[in-house]
Amino acid sequence: MPKELKFYRCGLLLICLALAPVYIFGQDLGSSSGLFSSPKTKSKPKPAPKKPAPKPKNTTTTAKKTTPKPEPKSKTTTVAARNTVKTVATKPVAKKNTTAKSAPKTDSKKSASKTSTASKQPAKASPNNVIITVGQTTPPKTDLPKTDLPKNNYEELFEKFIEEGNAARDEREYSKAEAAYLRAQSLKIKDSRAIYGLGNLYSDQQRWEEAESAYRTAIEFEPNSPEAYIALSFVLTQPIIGMDLGNRYGEAGKMARQAIKLDPTNAVAFDQLGVALELDGAVGDETQNAYRKAIELDPNFALAYAHLGRLLRRIGQNNQSSAAYRNAIQKSIDVPTMIMVADVMQSQQHYLESEELLRRALRQDPKNPTALFLLGRALTTRSSFEEAEKVLKKSAEISPNSFVSYALLGSLYTRREKFDDAEKYLLKAMKMVSPNERKRLAQDFEAVGDGLLRTGKNKDAARVYRQAIALDREKVSLSEKLAKTQN
Repeated sequence: MPKELKFYRCGLLLICLALAPVYIFGQDLGSSSGLFSSPKTKSKPKPAPKKPAPKPKNTTTTAKKTTPKPEPKSKTTTVAARNTVKTVATKPVAKKNTTAKSAPKTDSKKSASKTSTASKQPAKASPNNVIITVGQTTPPKTDLPKTDLPKNNYEELFEKFIEEGNAARDEREYSKAEAAYLRAQSLKIKDSRAIYGLGNLYSDQQRWEEAESAYRTAIEFEPNSPEAYIALSFVLTQPIIGMDLGNRYGEAGKMARQAIKLDPTNAVAFDQLGVALELDGAVGDETQNAYRKAIELDPNFALAYAHLGRLLRRIGQNNQSSAAYRNAIQKSIDVPTMIMVADVMQSQQHYLESEELLRRALRQDPKNPTALFLLGRALTTRSSFEEAEKVLKKSAEISPNSFVSYALLGSLYTRREKFDDAEKYLLKAMKMVSPNERKRLAQDFEAVGDGLLRTGKNKDAARVYRQAIALDREKVSLSEKLAKTQN
């Protein structure tokens, strides 16, 4: 399989919609562990080998045994995928000056000089009796380099910051990674690598609107990069509440076709085309052929098998679907692929089956926030609330700026009728809710208010209903419920 395709296959991670009782976020969410591969840094030339010193005459030398150094362990990156009619897009990696062919991530050595950035912490929830004002998270402050440095110094600093961003992203130190990429961008504003890296980072945390903006900018700077088109196509297939999803899915298909035009051998581009078509309601030959073409180009592309299996089940070809799913599971040998295939299973409500793959993935990568989120969702759906609570809290701890973990925790506590805890986590989610997620979050607050009103806690219910109204002022029933609390 071509090296450039290995990156794509390892770059995909899916987060799917849960069942109706569970908080619904979108068709597919991105991987918190690195949707697409990280930006490349320029390799430094190796010094010429030194000539061995001449041996002294008439002396015997004892050969020293050298222990071969172990090869560095490869660190795979992860990508996002989709849900309902779900598909997966690859996560492009921040690239080099030209269209970068991404290789799998390797463990980055930590730089001796650590960046001094303020780590971004989730905003504390306000007291229960205060209405939270929704706002976007603020990028971390960075100590930008002086602008009077020689050009060579700028190049070295740029590469240094890209490397630091990649290493921090590998370690899930998202605030540190964001600060490093922003520093790199301040040095070379039109270099697509830093912007692409930011897009990947935002996708890792499911900050879709910020990721979309970053990828569109990357395409402006590097219009011949198939990876950037795939990344944008992937983001456009996320079902963001309040947007015209039909138009977004249509544009996602166009982006995938452009990637195919630029690279006709790109298996991930064909798989992403299938996803966009399926989400847009097309379940005929064109969609099936897109998935099969991806498999033809990369016979080990487990995610494409999973997508094909899902499509075949939708059109009633259950035997062929089962065979495709078996292939997907058999070829899931790395963490990102396990997560992607598990996500497709969840899109078909096979939550129990998905747990096996997710637990295998977490044994190899215990800090993978996407695997934790998916496992938490599966456990919540199966009413295994205690374990789900632990798993989701860990996911939120690792990715503190990710809206979805807090929101799902709020939904979990609502189902358990722990309304105070539910409100607490929904307030945290409210700190980072995007404009298009406000109505969805309002529904969660409304469910908490309903529970409090049902148990006779009218004063608390009134407070929660006001939070819901602050998010969705057009919903008349919220004001009616608020009025009931005064009785």
